[in-house]
Amino acid sequence: MKNNISIIAGTVLFSCLTNMVSAQSRTISGRITNEQGNPVVASIVVQGNSKIGTSSNENGDFTLDIPSNFNYVIISSLGYETKKVPVNGTTLTIQLKQKGDFNLDEVVIVGYGTQRKGDLTAPIGTVNMEEMVKRTVSNPMDALQGTVAGLQIVSSGAPGSSPSVRVRGVGSFNNESPLYVVDGMFMDNIDFLNPNDIADISVLKDASGAAIYGVRAANGVILVTTKKGSLNMKSKITYNGFAGFQTPTNVLKMANAQQYAAYAKAIGNEAFVKSSVQKFGGTETNPAMDTDWFNELLRSKALITNHNLDIMGGSDKITYSMGLNYVKQDGIMDASNMNQKYNIRMQADAKVTDWLKAGFSAHFNNFKTYSPNNAAFRQAYFASPLYPVYDPTLELAKPEKFGSSTAIGMQSGFWYNNPIATAFYNTNQTKGFQILPTIYLEATLWKDKITFRSQLSQRYQSTHNINYNPVYYIDNDQRNDRSFLRSAQARNTNYILDNLLTYKDQAGKHHWSLLLGQSSREERWRETWVQANDVPASEEFWYVGVDAQGTGSATGYGEKGSRNAGVSYFTRGTYDYDNKYLLTATFRADGSSKYQTKWGYFPSVGLGWVMTREKFMENQKLFNQLKLRGSWGKLGNDGIQPNAGYATVYSGNNYSGIFGSEGATNGIRVPGYRVGRFFTQVRWEVVEEWDGGLDFALLNNRLTGSVDYYHRTTHDLAFSRPIPFSWDRVYGNWGSVTNSGWEIALQWKDKVGDFGYALGGNLTTLKNRVKNLGGLENIMNGYPEWSAEFPARIELNQPINFYYGYEVAGVYQNQAQIDADPIAKKYNQQNPNTPILPGYLQYKDQNNNGELDEKDRVNLGNYLPTIAYGFNIAFDYKKFDLSVAFQGVAGNKIHNLNRAMRRKYNQMNADAAFIENLWTGEGSSNTHPSAKGSVAPWNLQASSFFVESGAYLRIQNIQLGYNFDLNKIPVRVFATADRPFMFTKYNGFTPEISGMGFDANVYPIASTYSLGVKVSF
Repeated sequence: MKNNISIIAGTVLFSCLTNMVSAQSRTISGRITNEQGNPVVASIVVQGNSKIGTSSNENGDFTLDIPSNFNYVIISSLGYETKKVPVNGTTLTIQLKQKGDFNLDEVVIVGYGTQRKGDLTAPIGTVNMEEMVKRTVSNPMDALQGTVAGLQIVSSGAPGSSPSVRVRGVGSFNNESPLYVVDGMFMDNIDFLNPNDIADISVLKDASGAAIYGVRAANGVILVTTKKGSLNMKSKITYNGFAGFQTPTNVLKMANAQQYAAYAKAIGNEAFVKSSVQKFGGTETNPAMDTDWFNELLRSKALITNHNLDIMGGSDKITYSMGLNYVKQDGIMDASNMNQKYNIRMQADAKVTDWLKAGFSAHFNNFKTYSPNNAAFRQAYFASPLYPVYDPTLELAKPEKFGSSTAIGMQSGFWYNNPIATAFYNTNQTKGFQILPTIYLEATLWKDKITFRSQLSQRYQSTHNINYNPVYYIDNDQRNDRSFLRSAQARNTNYILDNLLTYKDQAGKHHWSLLLGQSSREERWRETWVQANDVPASEEFWYVGVDAQGTGSATGYGEKGSRNAGVSYFTRGTYDYDNKYLLTATFRADGSSKYQTKWGYFPSVGLGWVMTREKFMENQKLFNQLKLRGSWGKLGNDGIQPNAGYATVYSGNNYSGIFGSEGATNGIRVPGYRVGRFFTQVRWEVVEEWDGGLDFALLNNRLTGSVDYYHRTTHDLAFSRPIPFSWDRVYGNWGSVTNSGWEIALQWKDKVGDFGYALGGNLTTLKNRVKNLGGLENIMNGYPEWSAEFPARIELNQPINFYYGYEVAGVYQNQAQIDADPIAKKYNQQNPNTPILPGYLQYKDQNNNGELDEKDRVNLGNYLPTIAYGFNIAFDYKKFDLSVAFQGVAGNKIHNLNRAMRRKYNQMNADAAFIENLWTGEGSSNTHPSAKGSVAPWNLQASSFFVESGAYLRIQNIQLGYNFDLNKIPVRVFATADRPFMFTKYNGFTPEISGMGFDANVYPIASTYSLGVKVSF
């Protein structure tokens, strides 16, 4: 008995001593740096007890008390590989390695969740956020230009404008824009965001990755998550800002007064040259008046500035983040055009209990934009240099003494108006705000296995647009006798409610997960507008109402809007065996109120094989990773005309032959009504896509990359087609189109001593073909005002909207050559008063029948690049770093509508290259017509003469930075040149033309030069 008591007492004593020893702690300290020796803010937690932890400060230093029976700490930081460090001694020196492009444990944002990069079976494009924020742009999508294979971005230079974004080509005549998802909320664009607020961007390019978004995903999905704090993170404040100026680049050089005068004389327009000389001086060969309209229209420098303040941190239960941002960008047009926005971002997550987590985030955006009148750029191309911007002799001109083309005898009309006056007499301002709140609850129903998350995302946007035209007079055409005000108020109110149940588990080498989701959404948009005349020029009177002081009675009122709702059910399952054989399957059922067909079903499947985990690859030293992928799936596009499946009522005089009385007027035909006899049920377009890819990392992870081949077909392509033997047209799902090509991405990264370097690039090819037009052979299209003269064409087995016209074979050099050509000979016989002369364009007889007819018109190219690419070079040495990014396209064409407009307006000016290359005699040119021929109808038909290469290579960004400590505060100063140089043969401001590639003088893109600083406290 005593022995038993002794044993028990000894056991209790031993346990107490053990607990006492366990309870003892030790203090460790250390410094965390990256491979370049720069300090890193990181999280340090004890392995086996994540509640014990801290974070390093801005100098990388930390101190932590840990129990003596724990021997390892886990170090983690965003953008670096997580590291397990043994606690040997009390002082640690830790170096973190930056994540490579193919770090298998890196977490990638996917639809409604995340996945390890090593588990992906879809080609998801990720963005290097450190490189992205180097761009001095106000729109985040502009910063992605050239960075992701398969993603084409066509920028616009106007402040506050949105770029055109395409993912893997164009598969619709209706809507080509991707879906943006910002912290769970569906958006049409992300213009409101500041790049500094973004933590991650993922581009879902194929059906396997995007099918989880069903009917909204046909054009790709761009997922955006904003910055958040981290657990056990000491409060961190970061300021990142820059200020600089924009300057016009690649400015189109126009013919000067001497060149224009000589050209005008050659085509018989010397009368107004004489008038200019008589009024302003000089001679007929060297007029004194020489206005460079583009120089007058453009500022030499325009301000751009961006200031961003981030605050983030966290305790063991709460994380928080806040961002404040201000951006202002003046336009390079010397008129009222600018964009200004204020952003506030807030986020907080809280661990309410061991099993319940709650959080919210909110984005507040306030903006103001003054939009320019882009018609001024078109008129600046047309305007003669022989009259001035201002002309004090014009007594009737008011309130400003702007010059007029009619003062020297030229024609009046829009195309000959004073472009500076057009820009000046324009006020188009939009003010507004937007709120994006999100709240969620997440419950752990089974620890580390089952979670349930419910999230409500909302969007409210309100905008107010004021368009005001004052009273002014320049000439009888460029005038406004009554002031005009249009005031429009628009509101967007959207919500999405997502409920997600996630199950993750494993057994041995088997790992699997299952997501079950339900989503409800509603989108509402409404715009009301009112307009009035005789409104005073002072802004305090810019409102419309019965008692509005100084405001005339309203002359118009209108309202329009839309509302639709949807409900969705979706699931995604993943499985892998030993991280070697991978499977992802997705299914979404979408219900929509927009169409008569209420439900659509969108499945996908992806497979992966990690070959480097096979035994036969164990002894090889070349590959660190080699993964083969394949996927298939279906996507939907609901961005087409809704509710088209009902009978349409038409009204107007065309539908009545009855004369009678209407009001106080007799003998007027009474409007009639007609019900459209043809209608069809419209449904969303469906994209079917398969993808095969290879991911690899080799040479000790220094070279990483991927190769993909994709093939996507859009079925049920929606468009309006004519009804035989009828004037009616009917809108329906008639056609199909395919996009296919290769995507290649490569990255080399290495370090030699203190010198580090990286080389990377991506390349995408695109083959776009129309496969079905519902029985039609072709559809004519084109620039709205000029589609008849210079058409685009949609035709089977051809790219969408190719330019359609004659192929120029050269220039007739002499009369003998004309007489020997059957086409020219026949034309001259039929048109003796306007014959073909030496110096006129010669068109190719495609079928050699001796006639120039419809069968001789061919595909002259289209606006879609067949190749798009980007590459970058980066160096770092000790505290210095330098990066250079390039971007370009090839294989696309641009229709130079500026030159083509000479068809109707022969008094217009021309770019200098056009004038300098005109045919002046035999052998002088075989590409350009003579001066006289340049205004002859024969030479102004749709032809390859007006179609030019849109290929370009641009230096996208250059940044030089220096990192140093200022009183233990890390500081980075940097100088940036954004879009400083472009190499192109195109005769225009920019080869970046949105839409179908018809260039009628777009707002030019500027180069930006800036200085900035980043400081963390």
